[in-house]
Order: sequence, then C-alpha cells, then structure tokens
Amino acid sequence: MLVNQSGSQQEVYKREVITRFELYNSLFLTLPFYQVKDTGILLPFFTSHCEKGVAQLKSPDEIISSFFKERVPEIDEQEQINRLFRFIQYIERQVVLFDAIEDSSFSKLKRTTGSGTLQGLLQQLSEEEGLRDAVREKLQNFSLRLVLTAHPTQFYPGTVLTIITDLIEALRSNDINAIHLLLQQLGKTPFFNKKSPTPVDEAVSLIWFLEHVFYQAHFEIQFKLNEVFGLQGDAAKLLEMGFWPGGDRDGNPNVVTSSTRKVASTLRQTIFRCYYRDYRNLKRRITFRGVEEPMEKLGHIMYDNAFNPDAAPENLADTMSSLLAEIREIVVRDHHSLFVTLVDELALKIQLFGCYFARLDIRQDSRVLRKVFRYGLTEAGLGKGLNADAYEALAEADKLQQIPFDEADYPCQETPDEGTDPGINDTLCTIRLIKQIQAQNGENASHRFIISNCQQASDILQLMNLFLWSGWTKEDLTIDFLPLFETINDLKMAAGVMEQLYTHPVYKAHLARRGNKQMIMLGFSDSTKDGGYLRANWSIYQAKAELTAITRKYDIDLTFFDGRGGPPHAAAVKHTAFTRPWARKSRTIIYN
Repeated sequence: MLVNQSGSQQEVYKREVITRFELYNSLFLTLPFYQVKDTGILLPFFTSHCEKGVAQLKSPDEIISSFFKERVPEIDEQEQINRLFRFIQYIERQVVLFDAIEDSSFSKLKRTTGSGTLQGLLQQLSEEEGLRDAVREKLQNFSLRLVLTAHPTQFYPGTVLTIITDLIEALRSNDINAIHLLLQQLGKTPFFNKKSPTPVDEAVSLIWFLEHVFYQAHFEIQFKLNEVFGLQGDAAKLLEMGFWPGGDRDGNPNVVTSSTRKVASTLRQTIFRCYYRDYRNLKRRITFRGVEEPMEKLGHIMYDNAFNPDAAPENLADTMSSLLAEIREIVVRDHHSLFVTLVDELALKIQLFGCYFARLDIRQDSRVLRKVFRYGLTEAGLGKGLNADAYEALAEADKLQQIPFDEADYPCQETPDEGTDPGINDTLCTIRLIKQIQAQNGENASHRFIISNCQQASDILQLMNLFLWSGWTKEDLTIDFLPLFETINDLKMAAGVMEQLYTHPVYKAHLARRGNKQMIMLGFSDSTKDGGYLRANWSIYQAKAELTAITRKYDIDLTFFDGRGGPPHAAAVKHTAFTRPWARKSRTIIYN
C-alpha cells in the first residue's frame, strides 16, 4: 500500500499493520479446525527450510522431501500432500487478514499531503499566484476514464469479499470477538470456484469494486475539484468509469447478447442501490415542510429500480435530477439552506453515474465483423445487390467506395436456428441491444464499439454499415467506433488508415455529429507478443506521433486509450495518468 516510506511513516506502518497482524495472526492457532494448530506451527519452519534449500540450489522435490523427513517423518506421501494444501489454505487466509488490516488502517497510513497528492496540489494553488486559473483552464480539456477489464483469477469470490468487508470494519474498532468469528467463517469458506465463472460472474466480481470503492472515491475527488475550481458542465465530470466484462467478446468468447443485457441491467440496479442508500441518509435530514412530494417520488424511483426493477426500464437520470433541483430550491428558499450539501452531493453522483454506473464497452475482432458483413451481403440480401466475392476481391481504396451504407431493419434471434453461425447472430443481436441499452440507461451506458485487430479503414466502415442494417440510421448513430491497432505492422499502418477514415464523406459526417472526437486504442497485449517489449513500445510511440499529426491536420480531437495494468484493491485503487501533448485536447483512458 505504501511505497518508499521513511521515518515516522515506517513507524506508523509497523505499529498499525505489522504489529496488529502479528497479534491477530495468533488467533489462527485457536481456530477449531482440523490440524490448524499443527499447520500454523509448522509453516514458519517450512518457510525457513525453503529459503535455505533455494540458497543451496536444491530442487523443489528435494526441499519438500527433506522437510517432511526432518520434521514429520511418520506421515505418508498422501498426508504430505494434504499438509501442503493446508499450508496454502493457511497462507491464503493470512493474506486476507494482512490486507484487511492494511485497509482498516488506511486513514492513518495514507499520505494526503505533499507532491503528487490532491491536497498537495491544492496547497500549491494557495501559495502560487495565478496557478489556480492555469489549472482550471487545463481541467476544461482533461478527462480520465478508468476502464475495468475482466481478469477473474485476480478476484476473491463474492462470499470472501463480503467477509473481508466485515473484517475490515471489525478491525477498525479492534472488536476481538467479531474478528475471531469472522476468521472462523473465513476458515470454512472456500476460496475457489468449483466451476469456471461465467462472463456475468466476472462482471459481478468487478461491480463489487464499483459499488464499494469507486462510487464514493470517484465522487469525493470530483466534488473537491468542483468546489475548488468551480467546474460545471462537462468539466464537472473529469473522471469516468468504463467496463469491459459482459461486452468484450474478443477477450472472452463466452460473452453473448444475453450476457451483455444482464451486465447492463446489473450495473443499473447496483447504481440505484447506491443512490437509495444515500437517499435514506438524505431523508433523515431533509424533513422540512414543502419537500414531502418530491422526496416521496425520488424515494419510490430509487427503491423500485434498486430492488424491483422493470424488465424494460426508462432512463430516469433527468427525472431524478429535476426532483433534487426542486428539493434544493425549497430548502434554500424556505429553510436557510439547511443540509443543502447533502442534496448537492446526491445530485453530483447522479450526474456522474446516471442510470448506468459505468460505460459498458463492446469489443469484437475484425475478422468476426468481416464475416458478419459478408453474411449481410449474401444470406441476408442486404447491400443493394453488392456481390460479396466481387467486393472482397477489390483493393482497399475501391472497397471504401463500394460500401453501400444503406439502412435496413434486419431482425436477429438470440437463439439462432441450427446451422447459423453463433458469432454472426450474436453480433447482429448485440448491435440491436446497444440501442435498447441506450434508451433504458442513457447514451453513456454503451456507446463505444472497439474493433480488435483493426487492419484497414473498411473494418470500421463495414461495422458502421452493420449498425445501419440493424435499425440504426446515420443521424441517430450515437456510437463511437474505436480501432484497436495491435500488431507491429498494424501500428505502422495506423496513421494511413485513419487518414482514409477522416477523408471518407460518410465517416467524416459521422465524426461531425459526434463532436469531431476520435478515440484510438493502441498496442494491448499483441504488440508485445508480436515484436517484444522494447519494439512494441517504440512502435506505439511512433504511431502516436504519426496519428497526432494526421488528426491535427483534419481538426479532430484525439484521445488515446492507454493502460496501466493491475488488479483493483478493496481499499484504494491507485492509478497514475500522465497527459501527453499528443493532441489539442489531452485525455487519458486507463484500462485495468
């Protein structure tokens, strides 16, 4: 949690974490489980034995065999294996205890002042004349989006996360009885899943962090910045949340339309659950005459959507904001602005998270999308009679001229007929589903489609045509198309591909309707696989420089989608975003 600690920080860390861990770790030896005391006693000896064996360049087999021969020679091979598994189980729970102690001590350990902290920046603003205005101007053209991707092996099961949350609270108050009971529960709770998690399971694991970490942390940062700099409008949403589980088909082939629908619904229900908790606090304080009706309406909306959601809900963000504005007006006018800050806080959260919580991204490989486009030309009879074989034989420049961009309303079935390619059907159904998600949760709920392995401009334009074949029109195509240039060769060709798009009349008109903003994703994992770490990063650097030059040439605002990997942590997720002068407006998108 803390890096490069010095002086008093080290002493605080030792007192609040290490000493408390040693104290509470002793509770493991008192747990009423089979051989837990023997395991706890043997583990330090096993650790020391392994360290000596590694130093002597012994093999793992030699180290383990010699340990059991020396310490417990009477047990057979099967019992040796059982002991090793118990070591792992014991260590797993020690790690949970250590993390929980760190988390419970976070307020005492965190560095809130000094260089690199928000408080340090605000302190510097008060000391240097004119710096506040300069920072405010920079913030007008800055945004940061944290995008959570799915790595289910990095997460505890939901049952364990619940225990960890309760354990942190018990540790904050040093409630020894509660801690002892929770450690017993932890000892009886499995840390592994008996079956592979579904895409929805992965999403639910990550939504836990949205609900219990990001919801409050995101709000507090934005509220402080708004207060200091007087930010309004888009500038009052510097931070955003993105979400891949349930939408990333390229990363998980098990993702289907029903997965995407369920994840979007779960995100919506979870954010309303957060709102309703805040509403209950608000209701305890805003008890004044005149607010009864809007408060009751607001409560019904939040409760119903949190606990009794409709199958086809509405986007209620504006309705909730209007009710809060009405409540605020009455409180300011008639009740001396008493507790008005609570109203403002909930209003800002609705502004930040709407009815969607995090923006659900869709990602699919270009090779799949090409198959779907061919299906539209052949099996579905779309494309104004364009012949698929003749089209695919054309050079890239000629393809860009032949794509029809005709509008249709081709139906799809989530359970396709036998013989229908499931990838094709899923793509068409998902494109339709995005329109439904936007209608129910707001445009920001799902408005980005990422094309993996993007190699040519036609990959993006053909996808646009798939949207037009699926009930969308050019004028209401509220979708941002993100090319993902992955391999070394694709990075080299990226600037040329984007120039073809910027000069194509249909795409140029689409960008104009989207505010002349383009987002591009570079690299990801395939660059390193393709060219090695150094070459991949150099290729990304060169591609950024070339893409920036081309984008400036056509007066487009460019955003690069960058990554800083690593699993989120239950107490505090730390990411560092470095804005670079690649484009007129500097934005950083971080995927985790």
